[in-house]
Amino acid sequence: MDMSKGGRVILRPLSVQERIRELNFRARHFADTMLALQGHPRATSSSLGPRSLQCSPWSSPRILSPVDIRHFIASRSSDNLSLVPQRSEGGSPVRRRWSRKSLAKKSPDVELNSEETDRAIADISEELKEKLESLSLKGRAMDPYEAKTLVALLYASDEGVLERALVTLANLATMEINQNNLREGGCLHRLQNLLSHPKEEIRLASIRALGNLALNEENQREMKGVIPILLSFLTKRTREEEGEEIVEAVLTTLGNVAVLPNYHEEFYTYLHSLYALIDLESLPLQLQALKLLVNLSTNPEMVPSLLGAKAPIRLFYLLGRDGDVEVLLRLVTLLANLTTTAKSGKLKSGDLPHAEKAPSPDTL
Repeated sequence: MDMSKGGRVILRPLSVQERIRELNFRARHFADTMLALQGHPRATSSSLGPRSLQCSPWSSPRILSPVDIRHFIASRSSDNLSLVPQRSEGGSPVRRRWSRKSLAKKSPDVELNSEETDRAIADISEELKEKLESLSLKGRAMDPYEAKTLVALLYASDEGVLERALVTLANLATMEINQNNLREGGCLHRLQNLLSHPKEEIRLASIRALGNLALNEENQREMKGVIPILLSFLTKRTREEEGEEIVEAVLTTLGNVAVLPNYHEEFYTYLHSLYALIDLESLPLQLQALKLLVNLSTNPEMVPSLLGAKAPIRLFYLLGRDGDVEVLLRLVTLLANLTTTAKSGKLKSGDLPHAEKAPSPDTL
């Protein structure tokens, strides 16, 4: 605005850079406001971490755990639950060409009802959709602002936008810096709530996102409420209601959780269900159940319960020559872990726990 000429008011259009700054400010304020509406604590001020990407090969089939892998027994396994390869046109990660200051500013305390929240989302929907498009096409490290924007999109009423945001989150959550920023943005609490979403595709995408976030020690400390919900999917009734694809994703996520021993005690009452999955004709469920059991068997405290649970009926058949090689490898590894611990600990039948113990002929 210019008032230098005789008191006349002249409105000048914003430049492209000024318009971009305005849109970024509105989107940043919206992300903070949405998280405040959902009751999340504000993020503490912190400087951005290193900009470089992890040194693992791009689109590697496994997630690298942030904890020291040398402390793991070699047989432990984890899986990447990314849905779409995140590559640039040249096939390598896209490096950041700009930086944004850390979000240390506090947003005002606001209380809005659902209609006002939806109206707030609609006001800047185009900016958010453009941001989602940008994040979904570039596999790279996010800064805290981008992570908060992605978490804010998890509250969208549009199921199409919600599912797209979940898929994007799952793909980006394979990097440690993104895992940390998403946790600090309040994503774990929201993903836990989405496990009960009425739409199957939303539940599946939420489980896969949790699977990639699980291989982070700090994230696992905040996932205590998630584990019982995931384990409930393994009961026969729930398994039949949900279908094979969701159960496979649950097993893979639990396998990633079980890389660390933090929540192994939660699995005690579900060991019978895990062994029962090995008897199914489904190769993916057999394989993921065995991967999870192998991870549990690396913990000596779990071995008595694993030996006392009801053994798979088709155990000797799966050990035959006609069985799948991957299944055979995991099954032999499981038995080796169990026998090694039983021998070193001089375990006897009387040492097996009575609470969940199967009748003597049926134990492993």
